[in-house]
Amino acid sequence: MFHKYINNGSDKTLVLFHGTGGDENSLLQLAKDAAPHMNHLALRGEVVTFGQRRFSTVQDESQIIDLEDMIARIPGIQRIIEILQVRYNMGELWGLGFSNGANALATLLLKGKPMFKKALLFRPIDVEVESNVNLNQMEILIHSGIKDDITPQKYAYLLETRLINHNGNVTHKSFDVDHWMRKNELEALKQWFQEH
Repeated sequence: MFHKYINNGSDKTLVLFHGTGGDENSLLQLAKDAAPHMNHLALRGEVVTFGQRRFSTVQDESQIIDLEDMIARIPGIQRIIEILQVRYNMGELWGLGFSNGANALATLLLKGKPMFKKALLFRPIDVEVESNVNLNQMEILIHSGIKDDITPQKYAYLLETRLINHNGNVTHKSFDVDHWMRKNELEALKQWFQEH
């Protein structure tokens, strides 16, 4: 898997999962602004469908996620992160995903083996998977947009409930924005990192 690793001399690494149409560069500036003292590992989704890069395939352009395909890809994604963990000695891992990347990360939390200390999910939908995982009060931050017409906010609330039901310690922040992040949201994210 193509990736970029930026070593900032920390014992913690923020693993970045980009959104639809993005790549390993898409979230690096956000990570630099919000968490400059952490190391950053930015992954590139390996799937291109309908001309856009993702972490899993879709059957048509209007589909947000093919859960069966996403679940099948989770072991491979985790194996790559494990290999890079050894290569770069990344320390404690925190996950951050935007849109398609948030859905990939949420699926990983529910269907994969534990590997993240904290998780940040921006503009996610509910990933309706069967799972018996115990998140053991993992701190999870969700950001949703009231005016989001790509991943409507109601699905983020459904995911919040699902993660709480799996013993996640979820904070859900709602912003008066569409699918894209704005300055006030970035400022709130900076504050979250300072507190955590």
